[in-house]
Amino acid sequence: MASTDNPWDHISPPPLDVPMDSTSMQPVVVVPISLISGFLGAGKTTLLRQLLTQTSMKIGLIVNDVAAVNIDAKLVRNDNMQASAGAGGSTAEMADTVELQNGCACCTASDELLDSIDRLLSLSARRGERYDRIIMETSGVAEPQAIRDKFNDAIAYQDPIMDLVTLDTLVTVVDTSAFLQEYESRDVIANRPDLGGNEAQGGSGQRRVVDLLVEQVECADIVLLNKSDMVNETELKHLEQVVGAINPLASAYPCTYGKVETELVFGASGQAIVSKLNTEGHHRGAVAFARSQQRKEQAEGGASAAAAATAEATNPSAAAARAAATQRQETTATIRFGIRNFVYSARRPFHVQRLRSVVLAWMPVKKNTAVSHEEVAAANASASTSPMKAVIRSKGFVWLSTSHVTAHYWSHAGNFFEIRDEGDWWDAVPRDDWPQVAAQRAVIESEFEGWCGDRRQEIVFIGASMDEPAIRAQLDECLVTDDELTEYRQKYQCAEKKIEELN
Repeated sequence: MASTDNPWDHISPPPLDVPMDSTSMQPVVVVPISLISGFLGAGKTTLLRQLLTQTSMKIGLIVNDVAAVNIDAKLVRNDNMQASAGAGGSTAEMADTVELQNGCACCTASDELLDSIDRLLSLSARRGERYDRIIMETSGVAEPQAIRDKFNDAIAYQDPIMDLVTLDTLVTVVDTSAFLQEYESRDVIANRPDLGGNEAQGGSGQRRVVDLLVEQVECADIVLLNKSDMVNETELKHLEQVVGAINPLASAYPCTYGKVETELVFGASGQAIVSKLNTEGHHRGAVAFARSQQRKEQAEGGASAAAAATAEATNPSAAAARAAATQRQETTATIRFGIRNFVYSARRPFHVQRLRSVVLAWMPVKKNTAVSHEEVAAANASASTSPMKAVIRSKGFVWLSTSHVTAHYWSHAGNFFEIRDEGDWWDAVPRDDWPQVAAQRAVIESEFEGWCGDRRQEIVFIGASMDEPAIRAQLDECLVTDDELTEYRQKYQCAEKKIEELN
């Protein structure tokens, strides 16, 4: 795949036709939507109050609080009424509010979400005043990825509402003072009412706290590190680096009491990328970014080594200087790159039992040295022999020897790990069911290789001082042998013939 300055460029969706008003034949002005996510107590409502009192824009507001009484909505209304005297406007003039009553926007109330948007647009149409923006504040346990998928589905099914609005910016508010504690938590959401766990619907309550925390950071265009005054400067810089590694596309801003410039949150319009991606596109971008970083490191390392070799050849006494320079270079690289990443890839399946043995030996990680504060990390560096102790996040597609059709997804963060069904490999999907857009089909086909199709191991590892050779070697041991691969192909020969017939 061709390299570009921005490795995410090739996964952006193709532009849609501009909708036209049928009566005036003028382009319809699409209203951007900002989604605000974060655990209960992170400061979402405080941020919302700040934004509403600072901006002169006409805002439509959707509040998702599944409690019996929507306290957040009342706080916003009270603030608006208190500010109306000084701001010269009533509550209705500052923000029209729709409350979701039937559940979380990412699960039971997902249909109600689009209906609520429609209600807001109908209200603005009756007044003859369009919104400059719609803001949605989610519940503490809402999953931004699922909400983004809802909008993508609405586009795919050509829901008329998507001619009028666009999911523009994903904003996540993080409680800086509690990030490390929640990252290392083994709790499930349902057991944490302080984070909003009592609002969880169905199976989402059994999700690990750290899993949702990492998703909220990954699925964001802007990450606000709120309560930054409650950590010291070193801890804050380290957390900024961690967030940047987990989501290199996001802009991270420290703040206190939700006080940020309105332009930082609303000024990302047209530049946000994460809000426009789907799960598969997001993964492709993460892999492309990791590989581009690896290439940069290799290129810079090669240049330094060549310069040192030249100096040593022309000056015999340069040997000692070279050793000292190498030590300084490694120290500088650690400071400069800090948290790095790499991609493990292979084109043969994992033997399920061997993979299971390795994962059981690796997990759980009792103390993550990459996320912990530097002194704590050093004290605990020898606490575990698992190479995952230095890995902040690992994720990606895996190919198992027990399935020729189903793709699986590897997801790890902190003490959480799972391999889940992620749907079918594209090679197992009839070509008639592929996307019809040529550019999208080309991206899919670019991942094909020989008889494997798009089946592959492709896992991104993010961490600090990772033992990359050990991780690679142990995963390599999990791959099927040549003899096992022959057995695999014989076993699934009928499946391959059926796929060929369908195509």
